[in-house]
Amino acid sequence: MTFHAYEDNEEGKVVDFDRRIASILLVSVLVGVFVLSAFFLTQAYPAWNISSRMSGLQGSLTMENASSLAENYLRSTGNDDLAIDEIMEFEFNFYVIYYEKSTGVGAFEAIIDKASSGGMMRMMGFGYVRPEQGPNMMWNTKYGMHTIMQTKNTVNVLHKNADDAKRCAQEYLDIHFPNAVADDVHPFYGYYTIHMLREGRVAGMLSVNGYTGQVWFHGWHGQYVQTREMHTN
Repeated sequence: MTFHAYEDNEEGKVVDFDRRIASILLVSVLVGVFVLSAFFLTQAYPAWNISSRMSGLQGSLTMENASSLAENYLRSTGNDDLAIDEIMEFEFNFYVIYYEKSTGVGAFEAIIDKASSGGMMRMMGFGYVRPEQGPNMMWNTKYGMHTIMQTKNTVNVLHKNADDAKRCAQEYLDIHFPNAVADDVHPFYGYYTIHMLREGRVAGMLSVNGYTGQVWFHGWHGQYVQTREMHTN
């Protein structure tokens, strides 16, 4: 349906509101999704909040900043079974893996945005610890968004093992990123996250659904910079 309004001016100009209405509706939907996502995330991850940001942050974040932020968040969870596996620095953000010490299984993935990053996920600003979008939210059967509406699956029984996941990832890379190699498989509840290497260096990452084998490429990191291993035995 098309809505028109007639301006009371000399030209008697007709203004078509289709585009304006569509824009308003789109913005409303996006805001609604963002608000609902924030609500769900605070339920699934009770400690995700603005206190996770360091005070006085200015300009670029360093690996030291990111490490402190990640550790501060870890303490705020009050969960003694969680620990940090590794922190990877990319062009647009820092990527953090939290894992369960009792099982060795990855618990969830987090992002700390840099000031240079953009997009809807950066609406809260840079320097906050937040859940990573994508598989971490949608496929994580214990710590993800969907778990607040159902019994959490605490048993990580998957149809695909680590070798299967690596093979699925490699098949995807062979098609979309020729000469790239799937390596370093990290198991999570419901899926695996795998590094993409080129000439022996990290060039990105992707996740493989542990039930279907579906691949989800992480396209929000930018160029790889460095890694800090945090896992202690």
